[in-house]
Amino acid sequence: MRKLLSLSIFMMLFLGWACTEDDSETTVLVTEEVLFTSGEQVRLLGRLITDQAIEVADHGLYLSLEESFSSPIIISLGTKNGPGRFIGQATGLSVSKLYYAKAFMDVGGETQFGNVLELSTQNPAVESFSPAFGSPNEEMVILGRNFTRETKVFFGEQPATILEIQFESRMRVRIPAAKNSAIVPVTVQVQNKVLTFSENFEYQTGTYTKIGNFPDPVWLYDNLFFQNASGLYIGLGSESKLRLYQKFQRYNPATSSWEMISFPGTPRVFGFSTQNYLGGGARELGKEPYVINRTFWKTNENGFQQLPDLAFDSRESVAFEILGKLYVAGGKEGDPSTIRRFDPLNNSWSNLPGAPIPITAELATFTYQNRQYFVNSDKVIWVFDPAANTWENFETYPDSLGEGYGMGQVIGNKVYIGLYRKNQTIWELDLITKKWTRKNSIPGIPQTVTVGHFEKDGKIFLMRAIEFNLASNLPMEFYRFDPNGI
Repeated sequence: MRKLLSLSIFMMLFLGWACTEDDSETTVLVTEEVLFTSGEQVRLLGRLITDQAIEVADHGLYLSLEESFSSPIIISLGTKNGPGRFIGQATGLSVSKLYYAKAFMDVGGETQFGNVLELSTQNPAVESFSPAFGSPNEEMVILGRNFTRETKVFFGEQPATILEIQFESRMRVRIPAAKNSAIVPVTVQVQNKVLTFSENFEYQTGTYTKIGNFPDPVWLYDNLFFQNASGLYIGLGSESKLRLYQKFQRYNPATSSWEMISFPGTPRVFGFSTQNYLGGGARELGKEPYVINRTFWKTNENGFQQLPDLAFDSRESVAFEILGKLYVAGGKEGDPSTIRRFDPLNNSWSNLPGAPIPITAELATFTYQNRQYFVNSDKVIWVFDPAANTWENFETYPDSLGEGYGMGQVIGNKVYIGLYRKNQTIWELDLITKKWTRKNSIPGIPQTVTVGHFEKDGKIFLMRAIEFNLASNLPMEFYRFDPNGI
């Protein structure tokens, strides 16, 4: 309204002079309008009104934080012939400040000024950022208002690289490396204004430390692994699918040392193993029909004790222990939905009602709170409660199952699922909230398989071997995975 009123007054004066003094020459310089303001930019409209031919040596606008214009920003637009509008733009201003503006022209060495307008640069603001979860070096988009060229972004205390600022409202930034914490605030600093988002950014975590190689220069496949108070055991199976491996290697996490452990029984591939038992599998390498090994063993920290042979064939079955009893589920011999239970008090086996899904060692599986979980081939996680003999759906795995044979490893109230063949990802599932969180992928090539996994002191130990059909002299590598490492 003030702008229109000022212009109306000038036009009335101009018309009045034109009507009453026909022979007079009239020139009016008007600071007409503020066209645009942002945090650091302003565009202003001025007008030179005259009824005569005029040539100015320079024209434009003055802009200042002081009404006295003692230290003005001068927007010089150069020479001008004749009347008309002109637009000037200034950048690099201070945000959230009151400025004064006036048009100017240089006529015959004399600087003349128009009326003074007031304007305020805008406050910066933040609206959203995406993604809210990610890894260093990934890109993030931050939306807001009135970002200046000097805008800075911080993840916690770590500065981010700003790749681009578009229209002062959209920023592309490179996520910096994490430091000290996986969950950090995102802060945008616009000149002297510090803006912090209400929600935090979460880094994808999970660090892998290679702690050595398998002590024998072999690649194991279709092997067994288990752990007890004496350490972590890996053994039996085959050496590169060419010959049977007839022993175990035991790793002591306290001393970071390996020890060879003789196995008194017959070797096998495709057997089952738990903390206290091993058995089943095939006694010879080859193809179907396999020669099944029915021998059955009790294991402990002192060695192995042979038990009566199995009364059934088992190859690539899933075995687990709950409340002192052993369960052997499914397999690739006979009905894959069969559930058998072994009671050590009387060395007897019993059959339970069949599972609603086919079960083989290709499924990732884990035990939690006396129930067994199976990640089925359609990604649905089924829960088996042995006490009630019931099955129910629990969750759905959010990623690819690769070519099967994935890992399921529980730490506290969380389980880590993944490392399927030809897939290097691991996901964390909170078993209380059912929240999925992706962890960092394991290093190396996708054609690497997990031949043993264990949990100790909140870390997961992983033995990895190159796929048997790849020509390589790389040893089997042993990793320690910290799910919360950054």
